[in-house]
Amino acid sequence: MYRKIKIENFRGINLLEFKEPKQFNLIVGENNSCKTTVLESIFILTGPTNPYLPLTTNVFRGFHLTTDYSWSLIFNRLNTQLPLKLYGEVIKPGEKRYLTIKPLKEKAIPKPGEISGHFVGESSGTAPIDRINGLSYEYSIKKGSSKETLKFSSYIKWTGKELQRNLPEDYEDSLKGIFINANYGFSDNTRRFNNIQIKKQEGKILKILQKIEPDIHDLSVGSDDILYCDVGFNELVPVNIVGEGINRLLSIILAIYEASNGILLIDEVENGFHYSSLPFLWEAIFESAREFNVQVFATTHSFENIKAYSSIYDKLEGKKDNMGLFRIEKQKDKHELVTITHEMLKTTLENDLEVR
Repeated sequence: MYRKIKIENFRGINLLEFKEPKQFNLIVGENNSCKTTVLESIFILTGPTNPYLPLTTNVFRGFHLTTDYSWSLIFNRLNTQLPLKLYGEVIKPGEKRYLTIKPLKEKAIPKPGEISGHFVGESSGTAPIDRINGLSYEYSIKKGSSKETLKFSSYIKWTGKELQRNLPEDYEDSLKGIFINANYGFSDNTRRFNNIQIKKQEGKILKILQKIEPDIHDLSVGSDDILYCDVGFNELVPVNIVGEGINRLLSIILAIYEASNGILLIDEVENGFHYSSLPFLWEAIFESAREFNVQVFATTHSFENIKAYSSIYDKLEGKKDNMGLFRIEKQKDKHELVTITHEMLKTTLENDLEVR
């Protein structure tokens, strides 16, 4: 679990520090305050030698192109002169992570009318220009009390025909991270449920789903690799047909199981749920994440979701100071993360004060 995170020059963030994240972290803020960007930065830092992840976050946002412009999108104000820097301190295992991402450049002469980044090449130009064709990663890690710093390099680049990656062979990450974006497509549900089924843990998943949809009696993977559920009809029904809320909850719970001892990132966690189901959602997240030791970072716009988050946590047995609400405040190009503890949040909600 992270105990400190620092973000520099990533998308809309010039500098932001997450000084004391908890096991459960709900992030709020106005539109365009970079809530999703915070989740993306943690995602990238959790896979610090995988240079494909920045492109993955572009895809989460609906941008699927791989051009020299797409590489620039991850840098603050599209300024590729300043490297993207991420820093994190992990409690278990005790680590300090340092990741620096820079653009890879090649010399090129744009053809007439060709788009180079977001500029159109002049047909009369003869001088080559620097064109971004990838990203380079420099990752350093300090473990425990050791004074030794381990260093690893990797890169990804577009060859003109395909993406080429170079990953360090001698590095195996101790931390796993899973990102569920706001428009998540449920494509991993079958694979994840199959792994749970092999371990004979499907009963726990079913019990959680039944709190929102009592008519679900069973779950199973068909020979066509489709996840089916028994809702009392003559035949099984694909889970995707049952409803978005069930699929969203199933995705979250299965991701928690797979991210055991790691990190789960959920953008707009309330998506797909009626407000009356939000307490069941948080009950499921708290129960599963505590059992499998998963640190959760989520964003929300919903006041009802914040109330459910606070009220359900308040009912947990054996809880510690393991949750917080974190509001991003933005003034011009500066960001600050304001911490609202559980007790502060309870008082705020009791007095109907705005916290988003």
